[in-house]
Amino acid sequence: MTLDADWLQVPVGRDAARWTTAGTSRVVLGVVHTVATAEAVTDALALVEEDHRVQVVLTRAPDLLSNGLGEHLASLRAATIPWRQAVNTDFHLAVAADCAGVHELHAPLLFLSHGVANNKLSPAALGGPASGLVAGLAAPWLTWYGRLVPAAVAVPHRDAIAVLRRQCPEAAAVAELTGDLTLDRLRASRPARSGYRRALGVADGQAVVAVSSTWGADSLLGGEWQPLFDRLSELPSREYAVRVVLHPGAFYGHGPRQVLAWLSRYRRAGFRVVEPSGWRGLVAAADVLIGDHGSATVYAAAAGVPVLRAGAASDFIAPGSAGDLLFRSAPVVSPALPLADQLTAARLAGPDGRIARAVSSVPPGRAGARLRGVMYRLMGLAEPCDPGPPPPVALPVLADR
Repeated sequence: MTLDADWLQVPVGRDAARWTTAGTSRVVLGVVHTVATAEAVTDALALVEEDHRVQVVLTRAPDLLSNGLGEHLASLRAATIPWRQAVNTDFHLAVAADCAGVHELHAPLLFLSHGVANNKLSPAALGGPASGLVAGLAAPWLTWYGRLVPAAVAVPHRDAIAVLRRQCPEAAAVAELTGDLTLDRLRASRPARSGYRRALGVADGQAVVAVSSTWGADSLLGGEWQPLFDRLSELPSREYAVRVVLHPGAFYGHGPRQVLAWLSRYRRAGFRVVEPSGWRGLVAAADVLIGDHGSATVYAAAAGVPVLRAGAASDFIAPGSAGDLLFRSAPVVSPALPLADQLTAARLAGPDGRIARAVSSVPPGRAGARLRGVMYRLMGLAEPCDPGPPPPVALPVLADR
């Protein structure tokens, strides 16, 4: 068999033990489909990769929205193997946050959600919202020709288990209520807002107005976003710092150069654009967030950031989900009222605690410990001591630096 040029002989492979330095006993594969899913996968891997018994490797799985992934994986500086090698190698555990191709892997698979779980209905290619299928929790994501693929499905809220019972009953039997690690990390980050503000180039006395867009035609960027940006550019710069972040599917899908060009007029007005991977650092710094139906908006509200809603309503929000609750309760940016007054009103109103309770039904700060316990059980390895509190998220990086 002819091997790919980047096929690794170390630290995985039939003869890897002859050449490796550390004597690990478990090899874990992180399956990364897109820049957006990389976050969930690497957060989970961080729970086990400090263990000297564990070797972590990554692979790039097939996906339509993989633009920018090669550069992102290189920045992680992890041992990375080609997909062809990944599906021809045995692992003690595989971790993925999307489903394409994972049925080919030879490992017990832990399936994670990326973004807020139980939040979006099926894309048009799988039947559209009329099907009622919940993305990530229905049979098309979790089975292959009737065979259940994951050994465990991590869910943040007990409501997701009820969805699994309806839409993929066999997966409900392997569901693990873990809580939401992203929400826990955002909560841990908010008290250190000053560091995130400095990374964003925010001056003392300025309020951080975060603007977030997901991807797709019904996103903020996919609609009439210029009038909102025009109004944002009229805010007094001494009082407000506007920072914009786009979903990786939009930022890399169109290309960073193109996106920065489209936003050039607003960048000259003082806006700064944040790398998509820094969205959590932006949420940690934000005084208020203006966002569409994407997960960043829901997470911001759950973490205690006042939210104003912008952009078109989406037909793909799952009824009864955290996103549905937010869309029914969050104020919408009004073109008839001064924007500064609306920002002030949102900040005075404070956070809506119901959103956090809709995202996770596990006590705050426990998601990491629960998720790690599942991973060690699947590896058949004794778990070390408690991992401690969730770490704060990384500092954001400005894309237009």
